[in-house]
Amino acid sequence: MRLTGGRLRGRVLTGAVSAGVRPTSARVREALFSMVGQDLDGWRALDAFGGSGLLGFEAYSRGAEVTISERRSQVVRRIKQSATELGAVVTVRCADAAAILSEGQWDLILLDPPYAEDPCTWLERAAPAATEVLVIEHDSRREVPMAIGGLVMDRQRRYGSTTLSLYRPR
Repeated sequence: MRLTGGRLRGRVLTGAVSAGVRPTSARVREALFSMVGQDLDGWRALDAFGGSGLLGFEAYSRGAEVTISERRSQVVRRIKQSATELGAVVTVRCADAAAILSEGQWDLILLDPPYAEDPCTWLERAAPAATEVLVIEHDSRREVPMAIGGLVMDRQRRYGSTTLSLYRPR
């Protein structure tokens, strides 16, 4: 798992991926940050479903101040180990995504919930906390709304069974 951009571009996350984690492919990560932007200096970003930590590390690599949230403690330990290996100064919290989304606001929210879960539920929870960009990675068979809260869909791209839906303020 190689980082695709920013100051950590080309760095590799070593070690095995924790069971139950579905890392976002390099192609999808490149597309995501092509849509969001490459310069995130001064942005506060939340990777609400940490998993491998890749999305959060990609945002950090592009200059964002990043919080990575993951509910499973063994996965949190792996993310912290990866952050240390990369020299990435990120906040890693062992917390449920719903709880952390209710705690504040972020310029960029990255959602990659389990594909079995309804993405609309997560969009409803995240919309009030997003000030600039909200991105959700979801199963391509699932439909998401064109607008949610004060956000409207700016772009949507499909990559096989994965779709990226990007929302911005109205």
